[in-house]
Amino acid sequence: MNLRLFGIFRAVMSARSTIGAARSLNISQPTVSNAIRQLEDELGFELFDRLGNRLVARDEARVLLKESESMFLFADRLAGVAEDLKENRAGRVRVVATPQLGHTILPGAITKFLATRPKVTVVCDVIDSHQVIENTEAMAADFGMALALEPALSANLKMVLMDEAEVVCVLPAGHVLAEKKALSPKDISAFPFIALENSARLSAPIRTAFNSAGARYAPSIEVRYSETACLLARAGAGVTMVDSYSAASLAQTRAVKIVPFRPRISVSVWAIFPKNRPPSRLARALLEEIKAGMGGAGKALAPR
Repeated sequence: MNLRLFGIFRAVMSARSTIGAARSLNISQPTVSNAIRQLEDELGFELFDRLGNRLVARDEARVLLKESESMFLFADRLAGVAEDLKENRAGRVRVVATPQLGHTILPGAITKFLATRPKVTVVCDVIDSHQVIENTEAMAADFGMALALEPALSANLKMVLMDEAEVVCVLPAGHVLAEKKALSPKDISAFPFIALENSARLSAPIRTAFNSAGARYAPSIEVRYSETACLLARAGAGVTMVDSYSAASLAQTRAVKIVPFRPRISVSVWAIFPKNRPPSRLARALLEEIKAGMGGAGKALAPR
């Protein structure tokens, strides 16, 4: 069955004339008449009696109109879904992210993204960097977000640089070192400090910086996550060294000071995609919102 012909038939039944139907559809009257004849030929029976220039609907036409309404409702709904998909207003997108990003930049970006997309569902999973790589590689996520010193080496992944950050120091506002413009390993080693455990990616370069400076690396507290280290610093436990994205969550509180760590340790924000599956329009739109909300956290919190 030709849906276009049924649409013209529906318009004729509504307008009760071919002229009215042509006007409502913005087509010519002969086009309407020809469509009705074609539909009758396909059906094998007449829908209207021709009385001079008038069309009078038969019982068959009224039955057909009633039964076809569900088809038109479905077609309208399908067109609406297609339009929503075209304009990125419907669908589902899954993102995995490391805690430094999942607890800082992603909440605001997702909220703004969904504000104009009530039919969209975002699934956001905050996991460690190894799991981000594994999930994205296995196509269990549309894309991943990770803070890393260097891109992951995988033939199955495509990585796009999103932003640059760096290691900064977070310390209690009343700390002896709080007024210094930058902190070195020797500055920090003289006081109790909070370190990331050995499995954390930033742990090795921070240790190397201490060793190169001849400073004693003896943390009083070791933690797995940067967020935990920041909360301990805010509680007064000592100085900690974390990425500037993690520190950004405390930037507005007066309880801590955030100052650069020197020598500078750079860290990059990467968007990670399965190499053989291009991101959907919806995933690209979410990524654009994330990018817009970044603004270079490293540059803002740790001036050169």
